[in-house]
Amino acid sequence: MNIKLNTITLRAFRPDDLAFVFSGLSNPVVIKHYGISYSTESACLEQMSWYQSIAEQGTGCWLVIESAGTPLGALGLNNICHDHKNAELGYWLLPQHWGKGIMQEALQGLLSHAFNELKLHRISAEVEIENLKSQQLLQVFNFTLEGISRECEIKDGEYISLMNYSLLSHELKNNRP
Repeated sequence: MNIKLNTITLRAFRPDDLAFVFSGLSNPVVIKHYGISYSTESACLEQMSWYQSIAEQGTGCWLVIESAGTPLGALGLNNICHDHKNAELGYWLLPQHWGKGIMQEALQGLLSHAFNELKLHRISAEVEIENLKSQQLLQVFNFTLEGISRECEIKDGEYISLMNYSLLSHELKNNRP
């Protein structure tokens, strides 16, 4: 699958993306507010297998964010439930590309695909309370804060709380934020 946007392309993962995925999911700045990290490239093969298996099972759709052939980050949907027409959103971007509107463009493309092609009705996202940039991104797209799951996960030996957001298909006005 390829989704061509203004300045970026969203494309399926390939086996040669392993080094790129590891560079993101081992970067302390990227994983600061992300739920998964890897300490070796070989351990990161688990993530690559997960991307492939959810695509094959139809329970997820994760894509590389690419510009001029260079991978910049990734975003996607997991836990897609076709019966209830909902999914969970996730994303990450290499820090050198932060603040350039890349994730906003990528998310616009993914949400359009999710609502128009996959015919989903609801997209949810969980965000760590300290991750203000991610909260701002979701708010640009009219995601609604539904509540906070208090101390629901353990990260680095400490309990963390997650903010629960959702967006319904009709809330993305004219498929634009």
